[in-house]
Amino acid sequence: MADLVGRLIRGRYQIEKLVARGGMATVYLAEDNRLDRKVAIKVIHPHLSNDQNFREKFVREAKIAAKLSHPNLVNVFDQAEDGDVVFLAMEYVSGITLRDALDKFGALSAERALDVFEPIVAALAAAHSAGVLHRDLKPENVLLSDDGKVKLSDFGLARPISAQTQTGGVVGTVAYLSPELVSRGVADARSDVYAAGIMLFELLTGQQPFRGEQAVQVAMQHANSEVPPPSTLNSSIPELLDEIVLWATAKQPQNRPSDAMELHKILVRAKADLKNPKKSSELTEKLRETSILRIDSVEQNLLDQTQLLQDALADDTNQTIALNLEPAEHARGGVFHSHRTIKVLVASALAILLGLGAGWWFSSGPGGFDVMPDLTNRSQVEAERLAQSLGATVVVVTESSKTVSSGLVISSEPNSGALYWGGPITIRVSSGPKMVNVANLESKTLVEATAIILQSGFVLGEVSSWFNAAPIGTVYAHSGGGSTKVPEGSAIDLEISLGSIPVVANLDQETAVNLVQVAGLKVKTIITEFSETVAKGQAIALIPITEPLGKGGEVNLVVSKGSDIVTMPRVVGETIRASKTLLESLGLVVVVDTNQLSSNWGIAKVKKVSVAPGAQLRVGDSVKISSN
Repeated sequence: MADLVGRLIRGRYQIEKLVARGGMATVYLAEDNRLDRKVAIKVIHPHLSNDQNFREKFVREAKIAAKLSHPNLVNVFDQAEDGDVVFLAMEYVSGITLRDALDKFGALSAERALDVFEPIVAALAAAHSAGVLHRDLKPENVLLSDDGKVKLSDFGLARPISAQTQTGGVVGTVAYLSPELVSRGVADARSDVYAAGIMLFELLTGQQPFRGEQAVQVAMQHANSEVPPPSTLNSSIPELLDEIVLWATAKQPQNRPSDAMELHKILVRAKADLKNPKKSSELTEKLRETSILRIDSVEQNLLDQTQLLQDALADDTNQTIALNLEPAEHARGGVFHSHRTIKVLVASALAILLGLGAGWWFSSGPGGFDVMPDLTNRSQVEAERLAQSLGATVVVVTESSKTVSSGLVISSEPNSGALYWGGPITIRVSSGPKMVNVANLESKTLVEATAIILQSGFVLGEVSSWFNAAPIGTVYAHSGGGSTKVPEGSAIDLEISLGSIPVVANLDQETAVNLVQVAGLKVKTIITEFSETVAKGQAIALIPITEPLGKGGEVNLVVSKGSDIVTMPRVVGETIRASKTLLESLGLVVVVDTNQLSSNWGIAKVKKVSVAPGAQLRVGDSVKISSN
């Protein structure tokens, strides 16, 4: 799809700029002309808009989100189509995502973490109360507005709770998937609570509890490992928050809060009790008692997982697995010791997986999914090769980019690191920056020109001031002027007029020099020349030494020597010496034709002249005088 910036959608939404691009859709900032407000327009990608399943998913998101109303939820206003554009109109939240904040600032203090987390859970509680699961809780879907509000967004994977039993596959982001989603593909409100608990762990520690080079490694840890107390990574974290995290991320769903409403009640109390050590200790003890698990439930869970593995592997082996359980006891405070029986169970289950190498996990289970490689900044050929290695059909979309060089990949769908379970892979290849025209800025003031530049998506570049015939303070030239196109987002340089250079004609030399200095210029050289119109000793003009000429620049001052026209005087009968002296004083070149010695020139008389008296000559002309 071409960039929609500048387009009017549905006769109502004026698209202003691109905000973000995701795996399913692109988000724009727009002006709702009907209600005179800013909105976010979420447009489904064109290669998906023709897919009926994706269209239905998009409409379902709108309907689910429209059912919800809460100060900490992003509101959905409208859903419609305009030709090939299928879109949602949503509340526009100016700010950053929680992921941006974590990447920039790292872990939060306990108090600040609860200040951010409590509104998230309040929003989730509103969804659960309305019978809706989110299913994709992660910091990327939490918006921190410029005015301090916390907003939960993106119900793209949401489902009604009443319809949520089997997912038909693993969904969500692997770092936040609950154990039941990984192992059985089953989810309910407690799966959202688990994801929320992982988010709280990340807020407190600055990292996720489970990490690995491959998504499958992370998923296995969710299925088989306990989330550790956050205080093991940061000893300053209060015990109360340890217990809340462990309660929310308990491996067995029945040992977690039943929904976000129950979790939110504890969070509200925890925010108040953290300031009171006695109350904090009481709440901590209460949570510890609530979260203590009986060992037989853990053993049963392991048996259930082992049975799932046996069933999945039944087609590949005739082996029978026999596991004997022995009584065990749990440790004080809900933290379990590794008993021999549990070790045998886990070892047996892993041995089946690793020994056969073709079981449920790595075939129909989550381990069968590939992980999207990072295609950004690769050549189109290399990106297509990597995508095709996953067995995918590749869709290539070419679009302009301000930051990615022509021929390299801007992004892919699915994104880098996402689980890939089939279908086409779209790669966006840069055609370089989009070349656009700049509006004519000449005769605009600096303020007016700057406003136009910013509104057009450019940035203000270098502003320089020079003497020019244009009105003082106005733009007389700029980059990208005329028919020249420049890359979108370019810096536009402006040249501002200082007005014309001073006019010094017919001023006496001293006055002219003073005027030049007042204007901020310097006189480098005074040049004299003849002038028919300017009297001797008066200024004729200024000659800039450099172009353009700015403050502190140098000029040459031209001063008149007066007219170069002379009238031939009468010299016949005058001595040769006197005649020669007179004519030379007028700037004429004198040629003497005589047989007299030069010592007699003061006595000998001029008898003939080559130019008649009264004739007009120019300085430098020759005149011949003769005494013969």
